[in-house]
Amino acid sequence: MLASRLVAIACLLAACRDSDVSRAIGARCDSSDECDERCLLPGADYPGGMCTISCDNSGDCPGGTSCVADEGACLFRCGGDADCRFLGDGWVCRERNGRPDGMVLVCRGA
Repeated sequence: MLASRLVAIACLLAACRDSDVSRAIGARCDSSDECDERCLLPGADYPGGMCTISCDNSGDCPGGTSCVADEGACLFRCGGDADCRFLGDGWVCRERNGRPDGMVLVCRGA
């Protein structure tokens, strides 16, 4: 019981978001058929690839994500690099042009 509480507390302190990663948004991918909608292909911008959904504005995106204009895709919002660790190595928090939010901080490749 104590061990599970310690894990839960550690997870909260580390901004764990494993439950947010899915075939809709966040899962690693090499092609769109591995995702519910589309894959942002692996490379410098998306280490390991990332499943996402297309958007015209942030209202099209699930909670915790914003629509990024350049990609027309929902990406996880962040406040700093630590918020992107749940996606794996190479992910950092970067400023991007959001729709319609103006500049937003989202997880992208280093």
